[in-house]
Amino acid sequence: MVEPENRDSGPAMSRSFARKVRLSTLALFFERLWPRLWLVFGVAILFAMLSFVGLWPNLDPLPHKILLAAFGLAAVTAIIYAVRIPWPTRDEAIRRIERRSGVPHRPATSYEDTLTSGAANVETSALWQAHRARLAKAIQRLKVGTPAPRTDRFDPWAVRGLLLLLLIPIAVLATGSLGDRLAAAFRFANTEQGPPARVDAWVTPPPYTALPPILLADGGKQVADENRGDARFFETPDHSLLTLRGVGFGGSGVSLEVLSDGATEPLKVTAEKSKDRDTSNVSEVRYEIRKSARVRALAGSRELATWTFDVIPDEPPKISMTKKISATPRGSMRVFYKAEDDYGVQSAEVKLRKVPPAPVDPSKAWAQPPPLTGPRLPLERPPVLSLRIPRPGAKKVDTSTLLDVAENPLAGQRVQLWLEATDVGGQVGKSKPIEIVLPSRHFKNPLARAVVEQRRNLAEDSRYRPTAVRALDALTMEPEGFITDDGVYLGLRTIYHRLDREDSRQAINESIADLWQIALKIEDGDLSQAERALKDAQDRLSDAIEKGDDKEIQDAMAELKKRLNDYLNEMQKNAEKQNPSGDQQQNDQQQELGQQDLDQMMKDLEKSAREGSREDAERMLSELRELMDRLQAANSPEARAQQQRAQQMMKKLNELSDLTGKQQQLMDDTFGERRRQGEGGSQQDENGEGSPRAGSRGQQGQGRERGGQGNMQADQQGGGQQGQGQQGQGGQAGGRQQRGQGSLGDRQAQLRDQLRKLKEDFEEMQAGDPNKLGNAEDAMGKAEDALKQGDLDEAANQQGQALDQMRQSAQQMAQQMQQNAQQRLGRGGNSPRDPFGRPQRAQGPDLGTSVKVPDAIDAQRAREILEELRKRSGESLRPQDELEYIDRLLKRF
Repeated sequence: MVEPENRDSGPAMSRSFARKVRLSTLALFFERLWPRLWLVFGVAILFAMLSFVGLWPNLDPLPHKILLAAFGLAAVTAIIYAVRIPWPTRDEAIRRIERRSGVPHRPATSYEDTLTSGAANVETSALWQAHRARLAKAIQRLKVGTPAPRTDRFDPWAVRGLLLLLLIPIAVLATGSLGDRLAAAFRFANTEQGPPARVDAWVTPPPYTALPPILLADGGKQVADENRGDARFFETPDHSLLTLRGVGFGGSGVSLEVLSDGATEPLKVTAEKSKDRDTSNVSEVRYEIRKSARVRALAGSRELATWTFDVIPDEPPKISMTKKISATPRGSMRVFYKAEDDYGVQSAEVKLRKVPPAPVDPSKAWAQPPPLTGPRLPLERPPVLSLRIPRPGAKKVDTSTLLDVAENPLAGQRVQLWLEATDVGGQVGKSKPIEIVLPSRHFKNPLARAVVEQRRNLAEDSRYRPTAVRALDALTMEPEGFITDDGVYLGLRTIYHRLDREDSRQAINESIADLWQIALKIEDGDLSQAERALKDAQDRLSDAIEKGDDKEIQDAMAELKKRLNDYLNEMQKNAEKQNPSGDQQQNDQQQELGQQDLDQMMKDLEKSAREGSREDAERMLSELRELMDRLQAANSPEARAQQQRAQQMMKKLNELSDLTGKQQQLMDDTFGERRRQGEGGSQQDENGEGSPRAGSRGQQGQGRERGGQGNMQADQQGGGQQGQGQQGQGGQAGGRQQRGQGSLGDRQAQLRDQLRKLKEDFEEMQAGDPNKLGNAEDAMGKAEDALKQGDLDEAANQQGQALDQMRQSAQQMAQQMQQNAQQRLGRGGNSPRDPFGRPQRAQGPDLGTSVKVPDAIDAQRAREILEELRKRSGESLRPQDELEYIDRLLKRF
């Protein structure tokens, strides 16, 4: 009979079997625990789903607490149920191994049995050992297997899978922080504790600053925990907008407490009241920062965050004139200016104000016209003169603008002028005012001057209307003889009837505009219409460039070319009428301003406009306007007279330049004569008297001297002359020196006479400095006397003084001609230029003052660069492209 052996006292199993029993015990415990854990997981998933959908903030406090308590109770119950699991016994673990292995006859259980009787029988014992050996083999085939909790027995409807399928999309679609939504379950509407549901805060700088917003608080972070007790510091531009947005704060919402610099009490800024049907539970506060302040973000009485703001003031723009205003004879002026702003300059303009007339001397009051009486219409504001800004919004601007002020009512009067710049924020900056006489156009036709005078009176005061009516009536009473254009006559009569019939501001303004066009028509004829059409074409092209429309730019360029050709043709006709005889030299100069230059300018302008280079195109348009003014000024009778005078001055200046060159050559010859005398005396002292070789060398040296001068015949005779005594040689040398010095003195006298005549010509032309030329003449006289007396040192000294005075006088005259040319052509710069801006070819002698000689620092820097290039060219490890580039640079040195 076989009985189970006692497990405690029986023999121990093998180590392999014991390990399998332990693993089976753990697997069996997990199979029992897993279904119970799903209860805990189910409660947690359901809680997370309700939190992610935002249930908790929408519940009242009581239901909120009840539901939260129910979840807490369910969680505790599920946990207690999960931990109350009995530990599996050894037999249960062994039985699980036998079931999972599928081995019949329960070999693991039978292996632990013992033989109770018949152990002494050899046959029984052998049979028992064979049985155990077979069981041992079967035990080796046993497997623990993976745990199989069989949760489906407890959840046959797979509710756990449905919960997981719902949780994933809800978590993905939920906005904001998931942790914040879970934490909302533990925040109640009336509590003052716990972190906020969501807080966002940022500062938005003004749009014109182009600065990015400053993030102060992110909804995904616990702002109150991070910033509690730590005030953060920020620099913000003026007019910045601080925004604080809170979500999930119930009825209290969020607010700001602002303590500005200089304030004794903080300012409380609350959120706007939400609408009646608004259930979003979102509160938002906005505050414009104008002063440096310390700002607290509050939720009820609880502090969420603290920030300190230092306001960066928006300074007004600065604008100033960089050069003196230059005027043109046709009433235009070029204004040079620079402007800057911390965020950008948007626009600039010129402002004018008439300077009040000086008080009249009582002793001369009888000569003044009677004061105007009666009602007066309100004065009109002067037209706005806009300045060019190459790139609106640029922080620094340094440019110039050509303004046509001839039509301005204040033209020709003393005005107070200043510049105003407006930045992108709307602030205005002003320059220092200056007083100038506003450039005006000078009319030569008497009728045009009379019309302009009446126009000026009407623009100055509307009470001049009766006087203007009488003047216009008188001008048109007998038009034969001085009004040759019917259009001019009809225009004047129309203005006469309009002013006689109406006294409104509109009628006066229309008359002022029409009188100006009639005056231009009288003065220039059809050229005024061509000029007006050209200006309209330029304005149209400027607008097209600003819009950036290629088709419109192309059409505007075609119209501009046509209007420019019409303008040049009319200008040529006017020039022929004013100067019918013509001046061939002037015509040749005008030919230099040929069609080729204009075509090149128009090509460059069209290229810049098509490529979108607005700054270059505007600059070229400005140059084209200035070119038209210079061409008109160059064709006026005054300009031609000034040009003739300038040509005469140029001729005399060239003569002075030639005379200066001759004086320089004479001074060089004087130095040469003094050097030869010194060499001759030293040779005689060295060789001694009566020496045949000394006589030979002296005679040969004197022959070379005579050949070098070129005004004496060379004395190159044979060997018989070499035997002559030194006394004869010395006499011949002395005679030659006297004749050479006499020749130099005669040349100096001739130069003195030429300078005297040139000085008289300059005095007649009122040009140059007579004192400097007089000093030069005196120095020449002293040099002449010194040459005749044989004092070469004194002669050379006086010649140098004369040369210096002549150069100073020539330089002063050249500068005077340059200034006159600049005033005549209306163009600034360091050298006179033709109307196309090209340097004149014959504007006086080149005195070398325009060439800048490099100083020691520039030369040293050039040497250092050259040495560095040579050093790098010898480094073979450098890239081949770089070595080739360095070689090309070295070839240029």
